[in-house]
Amino acid sequence: MTSRSELRVTVCPELSAVSASAWDALLEPDDAPLLSWAYLEGLESTGCVGEHTGWLPLHLLVHRLEDPRDDDGQLVAAAPAYVKLHSEGEWVWDEEWPDLTAAFGERYFPKLVLAVPFNPVTGGRLLTLPSLPEEHRRDLRALLLRAAQRLCQTEGIGSAHVLFPRGPGFRDDRVPDQGSQLDVLAAAEFWPRRQTQYHLHNRGYRSFADFLSELRSHRRNTIRRERRQLADAGITVRTFSGLAQHNEALPPPSSSQDPLRFSVSLLDQMFDMYVATSIRYTGEPPYLNRAFFQVCAERLGDRLELVLAHSRDGELLAGAWNLRGDSRRYGRYWGERTTVPFLHFEVCFYHPIERCIADGFQAFEPGHGGDQKLLRGFQPSFTYSAHWFAQPTLHQIVGQYLTKESGFIDAVRGFELRRCPLRDVTQATTAEPSKHPSKGRASEPAKSQSDIMYSDDKHD
Repeated sequence: MTSRSELRVTVCPELSAVSASAWDALLEPDDAPLLSWAYLEGLESTGCVGEHTGWLPLHLLVHRLEDPRDDDGQLVAAAPAYVKLHSEGEWVWDEEWPDLTAAFGERYFPKLVLAVPFNPVTGGRLLTLPSLPEEHRRDLRALLLRAAQRLCQTEGIGSAHVLFPRGPGFRDDRVPDQGSQLDVLAAAEFWPRRQTQYHLHNRGYRSFADFLSELRSHRRNTIRRERRQLADAGITVRTFSGLAQHNEALPPPSSSQDPLRFSVSLLDQMFDMYVATSIRYTGEPPYLNRAFFQVCAERLGDRLELVLAHSRDGELLAGAWNLRGDSRRYGRYWGERTTVPFLHFEVCFYHPIERCIADGFQAFEPGHGGDQKLLRGFQPSFTYSAHWFAQPTLHQIVGQYLTKESGFIDAVRGFELRRCPLRDVTQATTAEPSKHPSKGRASEPAKSQSDIMYSDDKHD
């Protein structure tokens, strides 16, 4: 890029108007699949996001024009952006902020969020072409944030929020490093905020037994007992990756399929369990519909995994809908037909951990919240968000609140590190504190989500 005049910023209400290859060219390896065109456009085309769900797509695009008269140009930066009419499906808690905003005679909704809908998964939110020099990429990220602020001001939107951007230590809690987007957010006067999630970081494990060996004896024996009880009951748990060309029932445990593929029938059953479980625990159906499951199965290939548990006679008992990145697995949605003690832990925790270790994956993120994750060897890891308010006084008050909250979050994480059964985890999980803009900001304590739901959907 030779001059700013060659850059054109636009907003896009439908990702289908953007080339899939152009969008995906902006992604880092760790961004797939949740930030892929296939996933985000699938949410739109199947009606999971839109006006009726309170997520209105309004993506920010930056094109480089070789000729100012050119109507096209190359997509060099973008941000997945949505106008929100509520705070559901975000996993960053702001329940007090609407009342605070009203005290200033302002409306909190609609608000602008840069996020992946319904997913508390860290990743790029200010996407730039990886082949560009880093200084140009920083300029493009800043341009995206100015565009978000300008959009708020021109459309009467009171605030902008960047949810789960990369922060220090994203790739490895032991290395507060690379890829953080917090500096450019602070420079744009976005207040940083922290909360914690529970992640499994592969510390060079060669087997599940290696992982267990790093746990304190009580937890190690508990996990062994839970897994043994399920095995003695004749319950088998397997991972199926990618949609099969046939529509067979569940293959027997002795199946020679390699890799195991799931059929449309199994996808149907998984979806039915997911919906039934959501209704059972929340009283409401989830945002995601059957059409979205099908689109993901067709588009994502091996990146979509079903972890399925069945009895000795082949009856499907429970399952999880997971996603596979280049070096990380993400636990997303859980469903069950019948409640079996410890089956949730095996399907959602132990079996995916075992697969991650076998595949040499760096980390497993099993979803938001849940003390049961901490007790089973997941480490409390910082996640981040950033917040900007158009009203200056309100902006400063929120900043002061977030600054105070940051100390509370530090204290909570310190307590959780002491509770974590991983030996020496305190030394292995150091992360830099978030950097606040010069006048400071604040955030709200992270809430806990029942592990039984294992569903990062609208029910927060």
